[in-house]
Amino acid sequence: MSDRSSPALPGRRGSRSDSMPVQPARPLALAGSRPPPPIISPSPAHPVSRPVWAPFPGRTWLPTLASLVVGGLLMRLLFGTFSDQGGGVGVAGLVLVSAVVVLAGRWVLRRRATPRSRAAVADSPPPRKEAAPLPPTDVERGIQAIRRADRGFQPTAFAGYAGMTFRDVQGARVARETGPLRDRLTPEMYAELGASCDGLRTAGRSVRVDEVDVGVEITEAWQDGEQDYVTACVAGTILGHTLDDATGRVVSGSRTKPSAVTAFLTFTRPAGLNFWRLSIIQEPSTTPA
Repeated sequence: MSDRSSPALPGRRGSRSDSMPVQPARPLALAGSRPPPPIISPSPAHPVSRPVWAPFPGRTWLPTLASLVVGGLLMRLLFGTFSDQGGGVGVAGLVLVSAVVVLAGRWVLRRRATPRSRAAVADSPPPRKEAAPLPPTDVERGIQAIRRADRGFQPTAFAGYAGMTFRDVQGARVARETGPLRDRLTPEMYAELGASCDGLRTAGRSVRVDEVDVGVEITEAWQDGEQDYVTACVAGTILGHTLDDATGRVVSGSRTKPSAVTAFLTFTRPAGLNFWRLSIIQEPSTTPA
């Protein structure tokens, strides 16, 4: 293993080469699975409260006019006899008395409505207090450090690149040829994958991969001097098997039953706008699904 103290000669995982990769916080969603559609429930209709004296929204002058007319008719009936006898109240007096009656009625209605509105305010729940923001996690701090030299770094796009690289490595094992991946692997990783393919040819074995269904999540991101590092967890299932070239017999895996796989892929690059290269694949478990 190369000297980790020198930024020009980083280890497979830099300063974290001796530590185990961080596990994802939650199970990963597989690429072939689709989340169920969200359930949208209709919001309950809230009845619009209207004053008892305002049946027509936006036309508050109608109740007042109607009240004046009714009040005028009542005053006419009550005092009409005196007016006909020559000593009664005139039209101006009737209008004045009607206006006083209307204003008094509206004042009484407002007084009755005021305690209800105050009670409604008293019964309303207090405003919710916003929770204090959580401190950034270790992976979020690492992403921020990487973005100082590469503002366009997107974890979601990188997770897609990690998943594609994992599938291409499986394809290289099937073809027993690593040439197309030379520029996407570090020299150490390229030599390791090449040795694996050479071992398959020497043993007379062939790998078949029919289906790869995995999800990807970035679990670590950090910097060592002038070197960026990102570790992605790839988890899901692989339908594949290994054949004996001479007999065609399945020596590992299954033709029909997929196997569960979890792998941690660590990528590195010189800090800044440089190409990411796969530096190591760690597979703690590969078991039947």
